[in-house]
Amino acid sequence: MAPERFRCALLLATLAGALAACQAPPPVAPALRTPDRVVLLPQADGSSSALVVRSPTGEEAILSRPYAMASVGANGVQTSVADPAEVRARFKVLYDLMPAERRTYLVYFETGGDRLTADSAQQINEILAEIGRFPAPEIRIVGHTDTVGTAAINDQISMQRARIVRARLIEKGVDPTRIETVGRGRRELLVPTRDGVAEARNRRVEILVR
Repeated sequence: MAPERFRCALLLATLAGALAACQAPPPVAPALRTPDRVVLLPQADGSSSALVVRSPTGEEAILSRPYAMASVGANGVQTSVADPAEVRARFKVLYDLMPAERRTYLVYFETGGDRLTADSAQQINEILAEIGRFPAPEIRIVGHTDTVGTAAINDQISMQRARIVRARLIEKGVDPTRIETVGRGRRELLVPTRDGVAEARNRRVEILVR
């Protein structure tokens, strides 16, 4: 081949390669996006709640009942009601990581002192089993009295009652650093009464666990 023809062929090949390199690649179909799902879980204390879900296009939906669900995708927001068992099964790992809900227990005392009633002494064991459900419990023990006696004496008795319950929990293996004790005397009556009334339901200790 003559040198001129060789140079022309080489130039044409180079130009062809350059044009091929400049061509845009064929379009790729966008991947279908899985709709985002939002589920409104019930409140631990049974109180009502609501949630506003908004799509990228501005469409809104209000979730206002337990297990109401919204699917947000290309078609906007679609609402439905999720099956509670299915939600728990699908998100079991997340449920297992959630702290147990706050619990409140009541135990009662004999009049005028720091001796638990027979039923309440037995109930302590059941409460301990419940406390065991909390990986790192925070426990607040609040002692109370009825309206018999002076305010100063009732403050002392209520604190003694709280300490008695604290000692029982520690004796059964609860970490003492996780427990706070408070005595409220007659200031927070469960059953309002006049002075000097030995109302059994007011002679109590509240055990709050969270």
